[in-house]
Amino acid sequence: MKRTMMKLSLATGLAGVLMLGACGTEEVDHASETVQSMEPVEAELNVPATADKEETVTLSVRVTQDGEAVDDADEIKFEVWKNGAKEDSEMMKASLTEDGVYEVETTFADEAVYTVQVHVTARSMHTMPTTNVTVGHPETAAEAEETSDHHHHAGAEIVLEPKQATVNEPQPFNVNVEIDHEMLTGADVQLEVFKDGAEKHEWVKLEEADGVYTGEHTFTEVGPYNVQVHVTKGHDIHEHIMETIEVK
Repeated sequence: MKRTMMKLSLATGLAGVLMLGACGTEEVDHASETVQSMEPVEAELNVPATADKEETVTLSVRVTQDGEAVDDADEIKFEVWKNGAKEDSEMMKASLTEDGVYEVETTFADEAVYTVQVHVTARSMHTMPTTNVTVGHPETAAEAEETSDHHHHAGAEIVLEPKQATVNEPQPFNVNVEIDHEMLTGADVQLEVFKDGAEKHEWVKLEEADGVYTGEHTFTEVGPYNVQVHVTKGHDIHEHIMETIEVK
């Protein structure tokens, strides 16, 4: 009888150890799990508006998500091109210098208006805001600015519809992209939505269906909004247009 009881006690003890071990493993597994935020990754460019020819200039971007610095971006690259010559753009990889801030240094060879676009890939999201830098005193600066607003590089044509929306109601958008008169498929298409003077820009990632990119956005105020369409595919296609959406 005593021997039987000892066997039962030993079996019970082993079962308890196994259960504790399993619980401990489960706790470690749960502790190692991380919940990825669904808040958009935001990129704030800090690039001088003017520069001198051959002057060393720092291009900087601060990357955040839900107000917190993003130090683990997968890739941060700055693309620079002289307006009207995007096919000759230069791509430069940036490095983390402080909390959420990535930088690279460059120089501008000519007196002209340049476009600076940062390509931010972080936490399964992508954003690519742009800005312009006027180098020196180019005689054709006004013409260069006009060229930068046309945005039909290398035969690319981007059409955003519609051009108006109703406040506080979800507004569907369609984007058609053609390059050299052929429909572009398999691209990453996003809308950058903001009002003049606003610090915060909202981003809408569009989904592709039968070659048309669709998505929706809800405008919270009446008045004109800027909607910039960004189109990327691989390392060769980086196009964008700016449209004005009238919200009533």
